[in-house]
Amino acid sequence: MGSYDWPGESFRDQQLTAGLREICVPLSKAHHAAVRDSAQRMDGRTMIDLEFSEQAALSPEYLGAAREYIAGADVVVFSHPWAFPPLRQDLRPEQLVVYDSQNVESVLRTSLHDDLPQADPILTRVAKTEYDLCHAADLVLACSHDDRDTFHRLYDVTWEKLRVVPNGIAAFAQAVPTPQERKQDRERLGLSMTRPLAVFLGSNYGPNNEAANFVATQLAPALPNVDFAILGSCCQALALNYLPKNVRELGTVSEEEKRQWMRAADIAVNPLTRGSGTSIKMFDFMAAGLATVTTEIGCRGIVHTGEMPFEVAPVSGFVDAVRRLVDDVEHRDEIALRARKVVENFYAWERISPSLGRLLRKRWEEKQGAAAYFTVVIPSYERPALLDRLMDRLRAQVERDFEVVIIDQSAERWPAVEHDHGFPLTYVHSPIKGAVKARNFGGYLASGKVIAFTDDDCEPKPTWLSNARDHLRDPSVVGLEGLVSSDHLGDPDWRPVSNKGFEGIGFMTANLLVRNEVFQRLDGFDLSFDEPHFREDSDFGWRMQALGAVPYCEDVEVYHPAHKRDVARESSAERTRFFEKDALLLKKHPERYKTLFFAEEHYVHTNGYWEHLERGASKYQVKLPSWIKDLRQQ
Repeated sequence: MGSYDWPGESFRDQQLTAGLREICVPLSKAHHAAVRDSAQRMDGRTMIDLEFSEQAALSPEYLGAAREYIAGADVVVFSHPWAFPPLRQDLRPEQLVVYDSQNVESVLRTSLHDDLPQADPILTRVAKTEYDLCHAADLVLACSHDDRDTFHRLYDVTWEKLRVVPNGIAAFAQAVPTPQERKQDRERLGLSMTRPLAVFLGSNYGPNNEAANFVATQLAPALPNVDFAILGSCCQALALNYLPKNVRELGTVSEEEKRQWMRAADIAVNPLTRGSGTSIKMFDFMAAGLATVTTEIGCRGIVHTGEMPFEVAPVSGFVDAVRRLVDDVEHRDEIALRARKVVENFYAWERISPSLGRLLRKRWEEKQGAAAYFTVVIPSYERPALLDRLMDRLRAQVERDFEVVIIDQSAERWPAVEHDHGFPLTYVHSPIKGAVKARNFGGYLASGKVIAFTDDDCEPKPTWLSNARDHLRDPSVVGLEGLVSSDHLGDPDWRPVSNKGFEGIGFMTANLLVRNEVFQRLDGFDLSFDEPHFREDSDFGWRMQALGAVPYCEDVEVYHPAHKRDVARESSAERTRFFEKDALLLKKHPERYKTLFFAEEHYVHTNGYWEHLERGASKYQVKLPSWIKDLRQQ
């Protein structure tokens, strides 16, 4: 339910899809008159959103409709903070209240208007409104990880209440064009077949306007052999009497025209130097299969696995970065493939919407009852029989105050999902592959005070959770490393899985517990350790230790059966390639890694170790220290 920022529109009530109804109630003439008065006091700047909480009473029809629909709702989502003050008293205790933030509004609005002394009272009110909504809400959804951290730091929002739900794009509505399709679009647009084309897309908004001017006044003149196309209303702000010959100013175009230009392009550029939230144009570029040169600001908040899905450069290095990307077609194609995969996995509405729906339903159901003390998170892949056995072990737990979240990445749904397992179960059948992604999604859905990670092929002892609860009574303990026992120790035909002898340094997700607030604060497992997944648990354990005690507890035991080496996914050849991730671990934790390196002695016992470590160093741009180089030469 919403309204319009401009006068003259009529009431609208339409069913957009089977499950989505939109109601738009126009604001009153008196309200728009007050908006014009505010603009005059603010040097012509429009303040309709910032002043809404004070002026909403001038639109009784809007407030009446909002109150009507709130009265019948189970979940109330404020997509901005502006309507919260006049509607706060209409909320009921049993309703799930959500702040779905688009930005940290107080920070963004202050950056836009703090040059106006007369705006100070309004900006103060914005901060108070956003603070009040954050503390009244059951969930605060941020568009980026940076925004999430700002909400905690600025408003003292608890980590358990914060989740990142990114902006996105309907990625699967468009396919990456083939070379032939790109050629056809170039022909339709009358473009050269031999000159590379770079695109920039932006609305009429300060940071976009500055970036568009940079493209036209600095980037294009420095690269006369590259054509540039600037799309969007940012063209209105181009501060030039003429444009360089290699720049096309296209202005506002239709969605199909925008896609046509991106299909025809070779690369995209995003030279933003300021802004907040996530730059959604990056998703347009990435979904179109374009390699993009961007600033750090331009790619803020975009997570990815493994190698970078775009080229990052300061504006001072943009010319060289664009030139390199234009010249290196093979590298450009690799980046474009990574970019498309990242969008499909993390920034497609087709993924984001169901995930958020699960979170809202789960949180609403829990608000009607009580959240469990433990959330057991289990990633699973093609092991339905072992998952059945794990459910038997969980049913046998002495501790009963727990829920289970399974993220199943198998081709087929788990047959036993509809069974009554004797505890609350949330099951997600996900098409996205990767154990790190699965564990993070499980942590995203977790509402227990403590998250307990184990694997689908593990067998927790009956006292696993009850003994863990005893250790967690100490408030200085932020997490636990439990004993992982195994069999076939020393047998070359088997891969035993145990943490004996590596207490406090190795860490294994087969048996790792963490307070929910700590998991959210640490932003979960680092996705760069995925594909292939390895060392994410060591990295996470070490980051946990920076926040508090993480004792090793032998009485918190999980049995992990050894795996036969003749199984493809457990073979030495398959597992050895994982050591490329050691380069990332070394980069993040050089001293701790050195200790782990000599404790495990993989460089002595594991064939191919050096080869894969060096491959990882090259792949992730990690400089190996002298002590490794010296050891390698011995």
